[in-house]
Amino acid sequence: MENKNRGIAIITELVIIIIIIVLLVFYAVIPNVSDLKYMRKAEAVQRDLKELRTALEEYYQLTGKYPELSKPGACDNLRILDYVDEKGRKISFADIYKKNKIAPTQAADKIYYNNRVFDNNDFKKINGLAGWNYDYSGQTGEIHANLQPNTYFQGVDWSEQ
Repeated sequence: MENKNRGIAIITELVIIIIIIVLLVFYAVIPNVSDLKYMRKAEAVQRDLKELRTALEEYYQLTGKYPELSKPGACDNLRILDYVDEKGRKISFADIYKKNKIAPTQAADKIYYNNRVFDNNDFKKINGLAGWNYDYSGQTGEIHANLQPNTYFQGVDWSEQ
Protein backbone atom coordinates (compact mmCIF):
# COMPACT_ATOMS: atom_id res chain seq x y z
CA MET A 1 0.00 0.00 0.00
CA GLU A 2 2.86 2.35 0.86
CA ASN A 3 4.49 1.76 -2.57
CA LYS A 4 1.17 2.50 -4.26
CA ASN A 5 0.84 5.83 -2.40
CA ARG A 6 4.45 6.67 -3.20
CA GLY A 7 3.81 5.94 -6.91
CA ILE A 8 0.74 8.20 -6.90
CA ALA A 9 2.76 10.96 -5.20
CA ILE A 10 5.51 10.73 -7.84
CA ILE A 11 2.95 10.83 -10.68
CA THR A 12 1.21 13.81 -9.06
CA GLU A 13 4.53 15.65 -8.73
CA LEU A 14 5.38 14.91 -12.37
CA VAL A 15 1.98 16.17 -13.53
CA ILE A 16 2.44 19.38 -11.52
CA ILE A 17 5.94 19.88 -12.97
CA ILE A 18 4.64 19.29 -16.52
CA ILE A 19 1.80 21.77 -15.97
CA ILE A 20 4.28 24.38 -14.70
CA ILE A 21 6.54 23.81 -17.72
CA VAL A 22 3.58 24.10 -20.10
CA LEU A 23 2.48 27.36 -18.45
CA LEU A 24 6.00 28.80 -18.65
CA VAL A 25 6.27 27.89 -22.33
CA PHE A 26 2.81 29.34 -22.97
CA TYR A 27 3.71 32.66 -21.33
CA ALA A 28 7.03 32.78 -23.17
CA VAL A 29 5.50 32.09 -26.61
CA ILE A 30 2.38 34.31 -26.49
CA PRO A 31 4.29 37.64 -26.36
CA ASN A 32 6.47 36.47 -29.25
CA VAL A 33 3.38 35.74 -31.35
CA SER A 34 2.20 39.31 -30.71
CA ASP A 35 5.63 40.66 -31.67
CA LEU A 36 5.49 38.62 -34.86
CA LYS A 37 2.08 40.11 -35.70
CA TYR A 38 3.42 43.65 -35.34
CA MET A 39 6.57 42.78 -37.27
CA ARG A 40 4.41 41.61 -40.19
CA LYS A 41 2.40 44.84 -40.06
CA ALA A 42 5.57 46.96 -40.09
CA GLU A 43 6.91 44.93 -43.02
CA ALA A 44 3.62 45.38 -44.91
CA VAL A 45 3.73 49.16 -44.45
CA GLN A 46 7.36 49.26 -45.60
CA ARG A 47 6.52 47.12 -48.64
CA ASP A 48 3.51 49.31 -49.52
CA LEU A 49 5.61 52.45 -49.07
CA LYS A 50 8.24 51.09 -51.45
CA GLU A 51 5.57 50.22 -54.04
CA LEU A 52 4.06 53.72 -53.75
CA ARG A 53 7.44 55.40 -54.16
CA THR A 54 8.33 53.27 -57.15
CA ALA A 55 5.00 54.03 -58.85
CA LEU A 56 5.33 57.75 -58.07
CA GLU A 57 8.77 57.89 -59.68
CA GLU A 58 7.61 55.95 -62.73
CA TYR A 59 4.64 58.29 -63.09
CA TYR A 60 6.94 61.30 -62.76
CA GLN A 61 9.24 59.94 -65.48
CA LEU A 62 6.25 59.73 -67.85
CA THR A 63 4.59 63.04 -66.99
CA GLY A 64 7.14 65.38 -65.42
CA LYS A 65 4.89 65.87 -62.38
CA TYR A 66 3.53 63.85 -59.49
CA PRO A 67 -0.12 62.72 -59.24
CA GLU A 68 -2.50 64.42 -56.82
CA LEU A 69 -2.93 61.43 -54.50
CA SER A 70 -4.44 63.72 -51.85
CA LYS A 71 -7.34 64.64 -54.17
CA PRO A 72 -10.66 63.76 -52.47
CA GLY A 73 -11.69 60.23 -53.45
CA ALA A 74 -8.37 59.34 -55.11
CA CYS A 75 -7.30 57.01 -52.29
CA ASP A 76 -10.22 54.68 -53.08
CA ASN A 77 -10.37 55.24 -56.86
CA LEU A 78 -7.05 56.02 -58.50
CA ARG A 79 -8.78 56.11 -61.90
CA ILE A 80 -9.96 59.65 -61.17
CA LEU A 81 -6.32 60.68 -61.63
CA ASP A 82 -6.15 59.32 -65.21
CA TYR A 83 -5.48 61.89 -67.89
CA VAL A 84 -4.50 62.12 -71.54
CA ASP A 85 -1.24 63.92 -72.34
CA GLU A 86 -0.58 66.23 -75.30
CA LYS A 87 0.39 63.23 -77.47
CA GLY A 88 -2.95 61.55 -76.79
CA ARG A 89 -1.51 58.91 -74.43
CA LYS A 90 -3.59 57.93 -71.43
CA ILE A 91 -1.48 58.13 -68.28
CA SER A 92 -2.90 56.15 -65.39
CA PHE A 93 -1.34 56.05 -61.94
CA ALA A 94 -3.59 53.05 -61.19
CA ASP A 95 -2.02 51.12 -64.08
CA ILE A 96 1.50 52.07 -63.01
CA TYR A 97 0.80 51.23 -59.36
CA LYS A 98 -1.06 48.07 -60.41
CA LYS A 99 -3.84 48.80 -57.92
CA ASN A 100 -7.05 50.78 -58.13
CA LYS A 101 -6.74 52.20 -54.63
CA ILE A 102 -3.96 53.19 -52.28
CA ALA A 103 -2.82 50.48 -49.87
CA PRO A 104 -3.69 51.30 -46.25
CA THR A 105 -1.34 51.58 -43.33
CA GLN A 106 -1.94 48.66 -40.98
CA ALA A 107 -4.07 48.88 -37.84
CA ALA A 108 -2.42 48.92 -34.41
CA ASP A 109 -3.28 50.05 -30.89
CA LYS A 110 -5.67 53.03 -31.27
CA ILE A 111 -4.86 53.23 -35.01
CA TYR A 112 -7.21 51.98 -37.72
CA TYR A 113 -6.51 50.89 -41.27
CA ASN A 114 -6.38 54.03 -43.37
CA ASN A 115 -5.43 54.66 -46.97
CA ARG A 116 -6.06 58.42 -47.04
CA VAL A 117 -3.28 60.60 -48.37
CA PHE A 118 -2.60 63.95 -46.72
CA ASP A 119 -0.80 66.77 -48.55
CA ASN A 120 1.92 67.54 -46.04
CA ASN A 121 5.59 68.43 -46.39
CA ASP A 122 6.36 68.28 -42.66
CA PHE A 123 6.68 64.55 -42.21
CA LYS A 124 7.24 64.89 -38.46
CA LYS A 125 3.72 66.35 -38.23
CA ILE A 126 1.57 63.26 -37.63
CA ASN A 127 -2.18 63.87 -37.46
CA GLY A 128 -3.05 60.59 -35.71
CA LEU A 129 -5.29 59.32 -38.53
CA ALA A 130 -2.72 56.94 -40.06
CA GLY A 131 -2.65 56.77 -43.87
CA TRP A 132 0.10 58.57 -45.78
CA ASN A 133 1.78 62.01 -45.73
CA TYR A 134 2.67 63.12 -49.26
CA ASP A 135 4.26 66.34 -50.48
CA TYR A 136 2.04 67.02 -53.47
CA SER A 137 2.09 70.82 -53.14
CA GLY A 138 5.88 70.93 -53.21
CA GLN A 139 5.96 68.39 -56.08
CA THR A 140 8.81 66.49 -54.42
CA GLY A 141 7.06 63.13 -54.65
CA GLU A 142 8.13 62.40 -51.09
CA ILE A 143 5.74 60.13 -49.21
CA HIS A 144 5.85 58.64 -45.71
CA ALA A 145 3.52 56.63 -43.50
CA ASN A 146 1.47 59.00 -41.32
CA LEU A 147 2.29 56.99 -38.20
CA GLN A 148 3.80 57.81 -34.83
CA PRO A 149 7.32 56.49 -34.27
CA ASN A 150 7.33 52.92 -32.96
CA THR A 151 3.69 52.31 -33.92
CA TYR A 152 4.34 48.60 -34.46
CA PHE A 153 6.89 48.28 -31.62
CA GLN A 154 9.76 47.86 -34.08
CA GLY A 155 11.62 51.07 -33.23
CA VAL A 156 10.80 52.60 -36.64
CA ASP A 157 10.42 56.37 -37.06
CA TRP A 158 7.99 56.44 -39.98
CA SER A 159 8.69 60.10 -40.76
CA GLU A 160 12.22 59.05 -41.72
CA GLN A 161 11.43 55.87 -43.63
